[in-house]
Amino acid sequence: MNQRFALPGRDPSFIGRTELMDDVLPGYLDRGGDGVPVVLNGRVGIGKTVVSSELAHRQRSRYAEVSWIDVATAGSGRPAEWIATCLAAIQRRTGPHLLVLDGVSDPNDVVRDLPRDETRILITSRADAGLWRRFARVIQVPALSREESVRLLTARVPELAEVDADRLAGALDDLPLAMENAASWLTSGMTPLQVLEQLKASASNLLSGYRSSDFERSLVGRLSEAMSVLAAGTEEDRRMLHLLHALAVVGPEPFSTRALRGDRWQVPDSDTQYLMTVYDLHRRLGGLRDRGLTILETGSARLDEISGAVIRDLLVARPRDRAGAFALAEQLIVAAAPERAPSEGARGDWALITPTCLALGPANIHTGPGRKALLDTYGYLVDSGRYKEAISGLGELRTAWADHLAQHRADDHLVMSVLARAHFGCGDHEVAERLDLQVYQEREEELGRHDSRTLTALACYALDLGARGYHSTGCRLAQQSWREQCRLFGEESRDAMRAGSYLARLETPQDPDRAYELGSRVHRLQSARLGVRHQHTLETAHHLALCLVALNEFGKALPLLEKTLEDRVTTLTTSHPDTLWTAAHYLLLSSDLGRPVVGRFVRLTCDRLGAIFGQDHPVVRRLTRLADH
Repeated sequence: MNQRFALPGRDPSFIGRTELMDDVLPGYLDRGGDGVPVVLNGRVGIGKTVVSSELAHRQRSRYAEVSWIDVATAGSGRPAEWIATCLAAIQRRTGPHLLVLDGVSDPNDVVRDLPRDETRILITSRADAGLWRRFARVIQVPALSREESVRLLTARVPELAEVDADRLAGALDDLPLAMENAASWLTSGMTPLQVLEQLKASASNLLSGYRSSDFERSLVGRLSEAMSVLAAGTEEDRRMLHLLHALAVVGPEPFSTRALRGDRWQVPDSDTQYLMTVYDLHRRLGGLRDRGLTILETGSARLDEISGAVIRDLLVARPRDRAGAFALAEQLIVAAAPERAPSEGARGDWALITPTCLALGPANIHTGPGRKALLDTYGYLVDSGRYKEAISGLGELRTAWADHLAQHRADDHLVMSVLARAHFGCGDHEVAERLDLQVYQEREEELGRHDSRTLTALACYALDLGARGYHSTGCRLAQQSWREQCRLFGEESRDAMRAGSYLARLETPQDPDRAYELGSRVHRLQSARLGVRHQHTLETAHHLALCLVALNEFGKALPLLEKTLEDRVTTLTTSHPDTLWTAAHYLLLSSDLGRPVVGRFVRLTCDRLGAIFGQDHPVVRRLTRLADH
């Protein structure tokens, strides 16, 4: 046996992959007499080397000789020539022979020089499975199940409690190499809590290995090696690395390539600006996948969570690369952000891009289009009923953009308007009123009384007043806004229709007949212009039903509430606050009319509304009494 090609030592506590080890791989190797190699494929840290080593040890008795070639030791020179030399050194065997090539990055480096006899060949590679399938049988190495991850950690650290092992496995994305690295620190005396804390503080330090000699075989070592190869490569390789960094800073959520608009974008690099086409983007994503660095699915690209954390951590020590990563990420977000607001029918598109926008954070947004994309994202959160999340994020945004907002009052007005809507949705009407009043006064001073933005702010302020019980003042201001918008922009303009809806809502307690007449008129216009299931149309329909209740037209109000509820469930979600309000009024009116209601539905609606508005809200108290009966 040539010691140069000897098998690495066997891991006595190998865990998991039972089906792969006992059935799939042996079966594939048994068919290898036709000269077709078997390729173990998968991303960085998934355990390809460990699996191939364990299989070789298990199968050793079936072969006259087993040879192992560590292709990673070929370095960054000319790996194809190095591999050819190694294969030439392994002379033709007369008996059965198993050859393992570990870490092949490019199929073209080995395909010409592989043995043509009955040698069984096993290859590990991160390269795209599609490249290998032309001449090899490809097996994807599966991720460990959580049960297997727990067994791996407790095998390495016998005193580790299963509950702690489960928490660690989750934090490490069930990635075998990351768990091996973490286990080494546990055996050094760290507690599970300390490991989790250090993982958050510095993933790169924790996952570099316990000893300096561990670095090459650690997750950080493997990722650093892959990134160094890209950095030292061609211009295309370096731009691939730039894209990897950008994906890391918007992780761990997937980036939606499906949401991208257009086919070319002006992209800032660390050194220059260049034009990237949609083909460039997908070619680079494919290249990163071929190196085991990204996970591509139809319409999205992502890094596994722990690898992304390591790369983000490494970027902290490279300010220039980090700035370039955020700049590219901002450009990708701008390219992916929908042109329409969620209420205009682009809700699904916003759902795709919102996690990426929020991950980037306001402090890392530096362009006008980027700021608009992020503000529209918070508008989507409000339209989706995620009021508290929007309030928290907008608070951070105002801190991060303090200087910008001081100089660009129009952007500050947009921030305050979205924040006011979020507070209104949560029932914080006093805060909403203060914000909307400030926006209205400043817009009136800067833009004039007849500007559409001033009139929109006036309508919102009027609605706040009504919610606080000042119906007369609210009606007067809402009427002023509606009439002026009708005169200037037409009754069928979007803002005029919404101001009219607000006015009808405010007039209901004082003059329900007049409110119903106006509400019906606005509802007909919105249904024709926006559609019957548009968010604004359904908002008007809901309050039109409440107007019918005030007129004692219960027979008309109940079916309108029922239809509005059906449409809101379809277009929003069952847990959206607007859906819950319609459900609450439908249930209460049904009960008042002696109609049967489902107790479980009542309790669910009550609990969800109570979580948003508190148990002391009058509607929540009525639902609680209904649920208790």
